[in-house]
Amino acid sequence: MRIDVHAHYYPQAYTKLLAGMGLRQAEHAGQSSDLSGRLKAMDDTHTDCQILSSAALDTQVPDRDNAVIAARVVNDLYAETGVQTGGRMKAFGWVPLPWVDEAIAEMQRCLDELGFAGICFPTLFQDRPLDDKAFEPFWAEMNRRKAKAYIHPVGAHSMCHHGMREYGLHTAIGSMAQIQMAAQRIVYSGLSHRYPDIEFIFAVCGGYLPYTWERIRRNLERGLTMSAKAAVGMNFFSWIKDTPITADDPMRPFRKFWYDTSVQDLPEAMLLVQKSYGTDRLLLGSDEIFASLVEIVDYIETNAYLSAAEKRMILDENAQSLFRF
Repeated sequence: MRIDVHAHYYPQAYTKLLAGMGLRQAEHAGQSSDLSGRLKAMDDTHTDCQILSSAALDTQVPDRDNAVIAARVVNDLYAETGVQTGGRMKAFGWVPLPWVDEAIAEMQRCLDELGFAGICFPTLFQDRPLDDKAFEPFWAEMNRRKAKAYIHPVGAHSMCHHGMREYGLHTAIGSMAQIQMAAQRIVYSGLSHRYPDIEFIFAVCGGYLPYTWERIRRNLERGLTMSAKAAVGMNFFSWIKDTPITADDPMRPFRKFWYDTSVQDLPEAMLLVQKSYGTDRLLLGSDEIFASLVEIVDYIETNAYLSAAEKRMILDENAQSLFRF
């Protein structure tokens, strides 16, 4: 079964609501409810379903009551879209964190009533990382349900360095950095170790993670063995003793995560995936509407670095084994 785990849809009713709540970036961002073109692309690529998410556009409403309303509205619209497309479009739900009780209630509604594939997260909620201690009850409930957590960067959160605001650098560079940051924080904070039954999925191939894999591994090794003590002292790596990271294989926790393929402009990325977390952890992800499902399927099918078996796993097997639709 071919499943596209990385797709976006911003119904006009939702973006109009966000704009009315003061989120100016949502103005004029809504899309037509006519999804026939997308369904045709799915047919042309033999894709059975897309999983929609409302990340990428900054959908975080700073007021609690409005945040609850906005989450319910977009989740209801996604549920309606699923019905209208005969189940070919599924969804990752949105929750109103950092308000934990309200987020748990909406997560339960998404999974129990609406039948969603999982929950979608930005890398930060109101400038608080996903491993914020206050969010522990939420993650405990996600873990109890063995839920899927899809983590996607948001351009507005990518202004992580002076000079990022201009020329589209926040998405070209900053988004790739923030998704890697989220993966590392989830491991280093022990979040994925405390809640091992949550299936974490990271967009855009994990950002820069495959590119910096060996650098991260060597740095962790230096911390675990304290071989860097002479250069940076003991305190620089003092946090590492409280993590599940072990000297025999420091990168093991990262190979338990899932990652999507939305890096279709660089064939060599697949070579790096093979050398880092492995193609058995890779899921088809198009980044539709910002990118093209047709192009990403062609990218996998024609990639010189992938074997026929790996292409089959990425396109048709890995996601099905994870979601079991």
